[in-house]
Amino acid sequence: SARRLPHGGILYELNSKSAAEWFNTPANRSNFLEHFASNVTIKERSFHVLMENVPVTFVPDNPAAIADIENKAGFKSRTISKARFIKPIARRQPNQRTAHTIITFSSKANANQAIKDGLVIAGKKVYGRKLLPEPTRCLKCHSFEGGHIAAECPQENDTCGTCGDQHRTTSCSVTDPSEHYCANCKTKGHAAWSRDCPIFKQKWDNNKKRNDDAKYIYFPTDDPLTW
Repeated sequence: SARRLPHGGILYELNSKSAAEWFNTPANRSNFLEHFASNVTIKERSFHVLMENVPVTFVPDNPAAIADIENKAGFKSRTISKARFIKPIARRQPNQRTAHTIITFSSKANANQAIKDGLVIAGKKVYGRKLLPEPTRCLKCHSFEGGHIAAECPQENDTCGTCGDQHRTTSCSVTDPSEHYCANCKTKGHAAWSRDCPIFKQKWDNNKKRNDDAKYIYFPTDDPLTW
């Protein structure tokens, strides 16, 4: 089957392990891509783990910092393909010392090891959980409805995700949380991007009910312990 994703990509689901392995051969990939535009690529599947309470001294885009995590966990080089803090630095609380971080792995086995044993990041042992897909929120109008993204938003003007006025969220000058206004709930007290938003929580719960992955702590593999 084939399914178009919100960001414009296409997810192909194959009917056998051998069919999936067929794509690992470079010649097969090239032959397959000949049927698409020249700028189309095949993206390797990745596995995201949400690590909690990571020291803010951690620098996600520093290769040495990533290598240190891999070394301490006994991973091979390039096991971790990417890392980033969930919340922008500008939204941190004064004197905040830790923050949640998404670590992206190239294999299920390593992602599962991080979930089971934790990781040492910036000198601190931290633990995490499998990151599940969240409901799509448009970064222009901030609606969860329709599953569209900013590039496809039918709304003419930007709606601020922090205060609800007509300007980009990144240019908002409101810093007092009591002045935050949710464009979805139409109420003050939280921003549209807040995970405490009642509409977000409702959409999030609905997503988990429809997502088979949410039933498992680990990414399922041939190992029965991950089921």
